[in-house]
Amino acid sequence: MITENREVEALVEKFGEALSQEYSKNTDRSAIIIDYVMGRTEQFPDLLPDSMQYAYRSMDLFEKLAKKDDSDVFFRAGALMLRMGLNASRSYYWQGYSLSVCMGDGHHALGLAGKSKAGSQRLQSLLPRMEKIHKFAGDKAMMDELKSRVGKCNFGKKDAGDTGVIINTLLLLKLYSLLDNTRAHQFNSQRLASEFPEILQAVLAENTEQLRELLNAAVKPIIAYPFKAKENYSVRELSVDFITSQREKTIAAHYPDLQAQENGEVSRTQFNRTLTQIHSALLYVINVKGGKQLFLDEPGDVGLALLDAVRTLHEVYPLEVRQHLLAIDRRAKKPDELLEGIIPLHEPYELIERLRGELNSYMVPWSALQSYVLSVPDQALRAYEILRSAYYKAYLHKVLTDGGIALPEGAGTLTQAVFAVLRGQSEGGRHGLFFARYLEGETSFEDYWKDETNRSLFDHRNRDSRRKNLLVAVSFLPAESSYIRRLAILISRPECDALTLVSEMYHSFSFSGEKLLELYGNDPEVSRERLLSGLLMLNGMRDYYYRSMPQTEYRSIIRKNLTDSLKQYKNLPTDSRLTVLDIAFEDRDALALEQLTEAIRAGLLDSSKKASGAALAEFSRVPDKTLYLTLYRTEKKAAIKELVLDALRSVPDSKAAYQQLLETEKTEDWRTLIQILLDTADLSPVHAHAALADQADAKKTARLSWLSVNDLPALLDLEGQQIDDRIKSYLMLQSMDHTTAPNERLNELRSYVNSETLSNFAAELIQLWIQNEAPAKEKWVLYVGALFGDRKLIQILVPQIKEWTENSRGAMAAEAVKALSYLNEPAALMAIDKIKRTVKNRQVKGAAEEALQLAAENQGLTPEQLEDRLVTSLGFDDKGAQQFSYGERTFQVKVNRNLEVMVINEETGKPLKSLPASGQKDDAELAAKAKADFNLLKKDLKTMVAIQAQRLEESLSKQRLWSAEEWTTLFVGNIVMQKFAVGLIWGVYEQGDLTDTFRYMEDGTFNTVDEDEYELAEGAKVGLIHPLELEQEALEGWKSQLEDYEIKQPFEQLNRQIHLVAEENLQSTQYEDLPGSELSPTAFPKALEKYGWYKGHAQDGGYYTELYKDYGDWLAELRFSGTSITYYEGLDDITLELLQFHANGKGQYSYYSDIPALALGKIPGRVFSETIYDILRASGR
Repeated sequence: MITENREVEALVEKFGEALSQEYSKNTDRSAIIIDYVMGRTEQFPDLLPDSMQYAYRSMDLFEKLAKKDDSDVFFRAGALMLRMGLNASRSYYWQGYSLSVCMGDGHHALGLAGKSKAGSQRLQSLLPRMEKIHKFAGDKAMMDELKSRVGKCNFGKKDAGDTGVIINTLLLLKLYSLLDNTRAHQFNSQRLASEFPEILQAVLAENTEQLRELLNAAVKPIIAYPFKAKENYSVRELSVDFITSQREKTIAAHYPDLQAQENGEVSRTQFNRTLTQIHSALLYVINVKGGKQLFLDEPGDVGLALLDAVRTLHEVYPLEVRQHLLAIDRRAKKPDELLEGIIPLHEPYELIERLRGELNSYMVPWSALQSYVLSVPDQALRAYEILRSAYYKAYLHKVLTDGGIALPEGAGTLTQAVFAVLRGQSEGGRHGLFFARYLEGETSFEDYWKDETNRSLFDHRNRDSRRKNLLVAVSFLPAESSYIRRLAILISRPECDALTLVSEMYHSFSFSGEKLLELYGNDPEVSRERLLSGLLMLNGMRDYYYRSMPQTEYRSIIRKNLTDSLKQYKNLPTDSRLTVLDIAFEDRDALALEQLTEAIRAGLLDSSKKASGAALAEFSRVPDKTLYLTLYRTEKKAAIKELVLDALRSVPDSKAAYQQLLETEKTEDWRTLIQILLDTADLSPVHAHAALADQADAKKTARLSWLSVNDLPALLDLEGQQIDDRIKSYLMLQSMDHTTAPNERLNELRSYVNSETLSNFAAELIQLWIQNEAPAKEKWVLYVGALFGDRKLIQILVPQIKEWTENSRGAMAAEAVKALSYLNEPAALMAIDKIKRTVKNRQVKGAAEEALQLAAENQGLTPEQLEDRLVTSLGFDDKGAQQFSYGERTFQVKVNRNLEVMVINEETGKPLKSLPASGQKDDAELAAKAKADFNLLKKDLKTMVAIQAQRLEESLSKQRLWSAEEWTTLFVGNIVMQKFAVGLIWGVYEQGDLTDTFRYMEDGTFNTVDEDEYELAEGAKVGLIHPLELEQEALEGWKSQLEDYEIKQPFEQLNRQIHLVAEENLQSTQYEDLPGSELSPTAFPKALEKYGWYKGHAQDGGYYTELYKDYGDWLAELRFSGTSITYYEGLDDITLELLQFHANGKGQYSYYSDIPALALGKIPGRVFSETIYDILRASGR
């Protein structure tokens, strides 16, 4: 019997129960399973092989057991998993994965960057694990598993298998062969090996002579016969002359009796199989040796034979060889460093690979790529010589010429290089050829544009990178040329969408709309208005397919064309309108009166509260009689005319201004109002307001019939004297039309009304409205409270919001949330933040998010930054303590590293579990208050920890970055957040890439993975690292450090599951490898909502079929069979259908089905991994 460990035994018990339930829900076999695993019996449980389809819970517990135990207990459990997973299809990940867990991390295939901890003794270190699993699972289970693994290598199929799978299978088969020297076992080993191709059989048998013959036979035809360009990177990317020369040299050196066979052909299948087998074989030998350097030190005869073959292939097919060698190191940033010693590195293939990868990506990192090219000028020039791609050559021509680096003699002009791209068959095609003809004047615009295929060149829905590359190449042409003039004509033609066309041109770093407008805006064939319109709209568009221009260029265009920009103002998107106003008001002193008047008028009429607020602020900033009179006379909107008349009271000699208006005004209603203001101009505003109340429209007054003005609290002046009740009427009458925001003009009441009486009035008004069942048509009442209310409004509205939400008045609840956002109280924003996190109603939650967004915008912050500022310290001082007094006794309360409160008796210094009961010497009242406050503190801390853990995990998921200053304020300045900081691993990022990692220590210092002191730079961007960003060594180092300091992470970070897109799925736009089981229609969506997902639009009967997660620039969409937003008895279980990703349309999620899904290979690794992780844990995996 195995010596029992209680922690391990508890895991085994859970494992036994899970395996029994997943095997059969009808019969409980957990006891016999547990007894077998614990070694209490040698009787293998009565479980039939090939009978289990799902083992998700069992697998999860088995993996946890792997982390706790490596004794016979673990291997017995592994034997069960292995034998129960022998389904013929072996289609479920856990079946084959069981053996991998049993073998431990040390058996995984290493790339050229990898290094085994066991060094050259790698096989010997893994053999004991293989012996254990073989002992308990039996030979048949092992044979079946290895056969399955061989099958997954796809040796007999058209597409070559995955290199990592082949290497792992070779390693396992080699280990299996070392288990036993008996004839029977060796026969089984050889039978398995016989299913491998001959090259791999020779490698396993270490038969060097046979291997060299096989390699020669395999490589020779590949070198002799040219390969089709469309099937081959090297032939496609490198010049024909270069490849031909390389082939001839290679044949002369290795096959002198062989002539290059121009008429022969090697099939794609043969080519790929050969390269996959040879490179897998080499990497396998490197794995056996324990790593690249150990292999190079002692390659052995087999290794040398493989190296010779790989180097020979590299001479003619360098890009394919590099791709295969780096198959496991695909994300390597410096591939040449990994390839050093394996193949020659004198040619600029790394640069060419980077050009190929980045110039064809959707978001080209132009600045970084340009810097890299200019940092290696010799390589760039050599690449220019040997490249076949006209587009890559045109790019190098542009960058090198701009960088002052002379090109080789005979390179020609940049214009020639561009037209070589357009007219070239492989890259230009029909699109390029006809566009070139138009640009060179061979074809008229009318003839060019009537062809639908020609028009599709500018269609953003066509994401073919070659189409985009043609437009990028055109941007390299000289701005002052007939070609770019004709481009300007095309963009501004009424048949064309100027916005889309300039957006497409801004895929290039070289295009300048500002320059285009300056050079050709006055050309008689160019429509300046249409060209400017496209440029003005561009940076305001939020749809993902629009490419914005640099903001400095955008502001310069507006500044130089302000009058025309104001003429187009109402047709611009919100962000564009805001920028126009910002520039106009920034340049106020330099503007003509007509420009300033138009800017303010446009802003005041804007539906955007931010725009109207900015215009109102500018309108009020400096009282300007001339501006006000001009605005009144040129505007017909009543709201603006009223605003002007009110504002005129603040200018010197207002009576003269009113007199001027009275003389010219012909409308009787306006004349009456002006006369009232003229008569009261020398009096306090109270007189004007009272008079205006008397002049109120009868219909408006009738709307107040649901309340009695006399029943509302009296308003007092600043000396405490009661004010005329007509002011109450004025206040309400002036608020009636303001149902979306407060009437800011009413702030004038504060000049003569006591603020407290205003807040009391507002609170009572809202209470009466609520008691009157809160009629929606009188919701203006909420905004009276928003303008004059104080914390009492929070106490009134927060519980009311909850009640409305639960009683089908979501719209009113959302309106109340919006009203709260106008309160100048941090507590209001904290309440809204809590509503956002606790209320499930989508409308109310959306209102809370919008309110926080608005508050953040008003403060110049992102919503996340605002939420950071709402984090409370819960009363703890800067040393992380607070005192609770019983009178004579006091107790100090702190937060421990597990984010729980701990109590210390200050008299004795002893820790306590909680505050004690009060004694005879204690002050009973103080003690009772202390106990109540302490219990509230515990509750608040628990809530805060849950919320902040959720926020931080979301920050990890979405890669949120803080500035060093923001990070320090939040995580060092707040004692509770300090505890989070200590338990997590942080990274410093540059342009989204991880550059350093560190940990915050309890003593206030920073630490590296090697436990060296780290200094956080002032300008650094800090975020939570994701384990997929770390090399295995760094990941294990951080895990070890946290274990050494006995620190438990507040949520899974370092041990977080990682999920990568399989190579065969990189081009797919749909991911379908989702849990296949039926899931709860309530529990599954609820679990995903906890991880930041939200439901799609409800259809008839509240039925919805999508769930979404917003990652900022990306949006994940999960489609399933559907369920109702309202639970009812008999809801069917749901099944998951597919997952896809979209570039984020900024909130327009109801239209995502009309936006093409993106290829999985385009999705950032963190986004994909986190999405799959969410789905798996929500489904119980």
